[in-house]
Amino acid sequence: MADINKLSDASALLQLQAARSAQNVSHPGSVMSPENRSAEALEKASQQFEALLLNIMIKEMRATVPESDLFPRSMADEIFTGMLDEQYADTMARNGGIGLSEMVVDQLKNSESDSRVIDKKTAGTVKLK
Repeated sequence: MADINKLSDASALLQLQAARSAQNVSHPGSVMSPENRSAEALEKASQQFEALLLNIMIKEMRATVPESDLFPRSMADEIFTGMLDEQYADTMARNGGIGLSEMVVDQLKNSESDSRVIDKKTAGTVKLK
């Protein structure tokens, strides 16, 4: 009988998660303009990039710490530590990190505005071969 309750709780949770994801997919940024969505996507991608680099840095720093025989490491411990490092990196990137995501966003916005200026200048020209 307890197994049935666990199954119904799990299916209810799964249905709730599916409903939330369907809601997010059905109206992705319907209020925002395409420029705002692309700016938000650029910021999100740059934060993910910074989180990836921070995760690599944390992993390499953790590798320098000597291990003790007092508490031997298991596979579960390694998995947990890896997941914990990923969460540390994500949290650090969301809260400013080392400033890399801001620099990437600024650089890409500047290059985008430069390409728009160049496109406007060359829009009326005809190229002859």
